[in-house]
Amino acid sequence: MAGVAFTAGITEVGVHRAQALTPDGEAREQDVVEFSTATPQAKRFIEALMVAPFYDPASFSFSIRHPQSIFGNHPPRQETHPVVRPSVDVYDELWQFTKVTFSLTGRVFLSSVLLAYGMVEDHLPLIIAGLLFLPYHHHMLGIALGAVLRERHFIMQALLALLITTALIVLAGAGVALAVEPPIEFNQFGAPLSGVILSLVIGAAAGLGSIDDAGRRELIGLAATAHIAVHPAWFGLQLVYGLGKTTELPDHLLMFALNVTALIVAAAAMYVLSGMRGDGIRGFISRIGRSPS
Repeated sequence: MAGVAFTAGITEVGVHRAQALTPDGEAREQDVVEFSTATPQAKRFIEALMVAPFYDPASFSFSIRHPQSIFGNHPPRQETHPVVRPSVDVYDELWQFTKVTFSLTGRVFLSSVLLAYGMVEDHLPLIIAGLLFLPYHHHMLGIALGAVLRERHFIMQALLALLITTALIVLAGAGVALAVEPPIEFNQFGAPLSGVILSLVIGAAAGLGSIDDAGRRELIGLAATAHIAVHPAWFGLQLVYGLGKTTELPDHLLMFALNVTALIVAAAAMYVLSGMRGDGIRGFISRIGRSPS
């Protein structure tokens, strides 16, 4: 393993022995390899390790820790380089965001209630408040990354999360419509062409943000959510107010589909250009004989 680290550009590693204990009382000696390095070298090491012929998930495990500072044997301009994160880091993070949990469904529904009510009243602070807590664009990033890595389990998980989240937004919109009189005062949906262009820009920014250790990604998520989530919220409101009374349904469905597709395509392009690799991840999953959970 130390040899893989040196090949990846890491100049020094620490090796020591440790004892691992199992619940049945068995004790096993194991080697622990540690090093501190910049993000690009960590990416090269992890992805080289996972495709190495000696790598076996049954006997190897690794973790990536992100320290506040590194003062090693390289100048700060090298040690602090934040791009590009290891593929497994991005993969693991997006798996967590696409897990359908009680917390996720609750946050989606409650924030969508605020969004839908703000749309009926055309009250911008309420719309922003709802969008701030609406986890939506990570599911599209998950589909993009899964496609680039060619990891079908992840694609299916991200797609499931996207479908469930969209359904919850529609349901929240319908619930608000049952309690609030029409009409929907918010009407700033834009044109299909401008929407696609914005989705491409936001998708590229969100993809780049997810592979960078530095910076804040929350506001990129707000931009992506604001641009797309208003359409299923509008659809939920109109389910109660009367879809037959509006001719805008095809336009909203088209814009929603185009915007989601454009965001996924742009994010996938960024993952390809940044060198996200899935061979090690796919090999890990095939060796343990089951999809990640």
